[in-house]
Amino acid sequence: MTQIRKAATLVVIRDGANQDIEVLVVRRAKTMRFLPGFVAFPGGAADPSDAEVAKRAVGMPACAEDEDDPALAVTALRETAEEIGWLIAVQDGAGTRMDAPLAPDAQADLCRGGEALLAWLSAHGLAFDLGRLRRIGRFVTPPTQPVRFDTRFFLCLGHHLGEPRAHGAELDAALWAPVRDILARIESCEWPAVRPTRAVLKALAACPNADVAMSTLRVDPPPPPASNENGADSR
Repeated sequence: MTQIRKAATLVVIRDGANQDIEVLVVRRAKTMRFLPGFVAFPGGAADPSDAEVAKRAVGMPACAEDEDDPALAVTALRETAEEIGWLIAVQDGAGTRMDAPLAPDAQADLCRGGEALLAWLSAHGLAFDLGRLRRIGRFVTPPTQPVRFDTRFFLCLGHHLGEPRAHGAELDAALWAPVRDILARIESCEWPAVRPTRAVLKALAACPNADVAMSTLRVDPPPPPASNENGADSR
């Protein structure tokens, strides 16, 4: 039986021009064994250290449903810091909310795993503010796939963030783009994407602005793929 690994994804949005929500997306390197070249959101598999970081965090993600949602929210934030160079949704000892851009060497340090994130937060007197996140969905890879994940999707505002900085060999690119433009590229087959990614983007496209998305968005699992669909597209 294929092992199902817990994972988490962070969907970072902001209001763009022409009343269109913009979202941060990454493109997986074409050299990757799993989903090469696919467009996605920052995220990855859970690490045991995420639960320890969550114990020192404040708040709870909106619409949290499961006991491990805080730890998986940390997973999503940690993976985003490693992949993009942004430490999102933190606060200092005075309770001041902020987003902390990471220097390249700090970003590389976090990628070493283990308790690197906990040590960095402690050294800078910071803690995650999980109340800035909203759980919007949970998707489990179908049993027909060779690699399976039980993934929580969290939404977060990123109005004041700058340009992302992709790190390492796993990503070809990271960028802000209007939701409708991304959907158009996916529908034209220019950018491949798995079904949950498409479902989240379509739900965002139906929201008038980022604040409405943060207060209302919920994305149900997409229906099972047809038997003739590409297997990689059914995650």
